[in-house]
Amino acid sequence: MHGDFADLGCLVRHVMNPAIVGVVIGYEGSLVLVRLASMQVIKLHEYELTAAGDDGEGEPALVDEDDNVIDFTKARDLRTAKTRGAA
Repeated sequence: MHGDFADLGCLVRHVMNPAIVGVVIGYEGSLVLVRLASMQVIKLHEYELTAAGDDGEGEPALVDEDDNVIDFTKARDLRTAKTRGAA
C-alpha cells in the first residue's frame, strides 16, 4: 500500500466503515496516520484502508440547469421561489 496509492496526501476510506474518509499524513510502521475532516488524527492498519479517490462510483455531480442555479447577488422572494432549497 505504501507505494500503490496511499502516499502522503492521498484520500483513503475505511473498508468496514465507508463513512470514515481522510487524508494520509504519515506512517508509523504498518500503521497509517489519517487526518479526518474533523481534524482528528487516527491510526489505522494498511489493510483497513482503500483508495477513496475518483473511482467512478457514487452519484454524478449535479448538472447546471436554470432551475438549480441561485444568484445570491439578486434579491429574491423566498416565499414564491421555484427553486427547491432556496432558503
